[in-house]
Amino acid sequence: MAEGDFAPRDSFITVVREIMLFKTLPTQTVIGLCALFACTFTALTSEVAPVGLLIDMAQAFHIADGQAGLAVSAFALMVAFGAVPLTILTAAIDRKRLMLLSLGGYVLSNLIVALAPTFLVLCAGRALGGIAHALLMSIVSAYAARLVPPKMTGRAISFVYGGTSLGSILGVPGAAAIGHFASWRVAMLVMTGIAMLLTACIAFFLPPVATSGDASTNLPAMGSRKAMRIFLMVVAIDAIFFVAHNMLYTYVTPLLLAHGLPKGVLSIALLLTGAVSILGLWGAGQIVDRWPAAGMFAGGMAMLIGMGLMYGHILSGWWSVASVALWCSGYSAIIPFVMSGAIRARATRPDVAGAAINGGSNLGILLGSALGGQILTWSGFNTLTPIAIVITLTAILLAVLNPGSFPRTLHSSEDEAVS
Repeated sequence: MAEGDFAPRDSFITVVREIMLFKTLPTQTVIGLCALFACTFTALTSEVAPVGLLIDMAQAFHIADGQAGLAVSAFALMVAFGAVPLTILTAAIDRKRLMLLSLGGYVLSNLIVALAPTFLVLCAGRALGGIAHALLMSIVSAYAARLVPPKMTGRAISFVYGGTSLGSILGVPGAAAIGHFASWRVAMLVMTGIAMLLTACIAFFLPPVATSGDASTNLPAMGSRKAMRIFLMVVAIDAIFFVAHNMLYTYVTPLLLAHGLPKGVLSIALLLTGAVSILGLWGAGQIVDRWPAAGMFAGGMAMLIGMGLMYGHILSGWWSVASVALWCSGYSAIIPFVMSGAIRARATRPDVAGAAINGGSNLGILLGSALGGQILTWSGFNTLTPIAIVITLTAILLAVLNPGSFPRTLHSSEDEAVS
């Protein structure tokens, strides 16, 4: 009887081991990685849910779609400028305790948004969520890296960040569907309940790790100027990709409507694009520890082609959904490459490296959603889409010209540890 109780769990762990090539990892480690997957799912679901509810929120508060994008910008603003200082200030706090505190912040944030009497209060609730996001997403990659051997860092990060793709799959379209059949407030209450449930799961299943202060003593001595140059280039490339993506994706619902997709099938369309995007992240996980520079280029090109096909009326209806799916697949693939590249630069502690990527990503979200909203309001998609395409091309060129920023091994003498 006791053995039967563990059969479903063991079967699930076996599947994860096979898909992500985690065959040599202990069961407890794989469970920990799955718990971190749940963390990123909760984080991304809470962050992006308003994207699928943007039009409904705008109508509820009698504001333009572009102005409603401030709900995304308020969240990103706190992450962009709070990730690195908050991670440094909380370095001595137990990592698991900090993770649970962050998840509690998502619960409170979603509840405030759901009950907000004005758009200003809604943005304040989103800002609180941004603080929680600044902490959680800054430490999750370093947490994953400490659970596995150095040679599996990229693969572990890729798996953990699969929760972000699942959050996109379920968060945006799920919130949109609930908003369509009930209301956007009900959708945010559901998000609150999901965050509470997953917080409880993390409390039970995430194993503790050493604080970042202990990890910092393991950094090798190396040319700090070279390491910092590599590190800053990775952060810059990451931020530019995020600007390009969020210029358009923040307004993906009106974009698809402009391409002739009926409003009644928007939630299904977003569900399909999210489902395809997780394939990009899975593919990145297979090559991030072997061909990271080539994989980075492939992800960028998928974004570029997908966005390019959304210009004008090249495609319409469900063909435009396929184009968005290609673009989002490339975007999701980029995440493990930049995160592992920042950690492998060895310019700073893994959690601070994660915080810098988190901050850069959300600076990109902030600028992308804010600028995208202004351009959309004043000039429409005929101007917004080409600008996003040019910014994506800029990020691709920077990555191509700096292949050393995405190495297969650590920038140190630890070749034997990662061979």
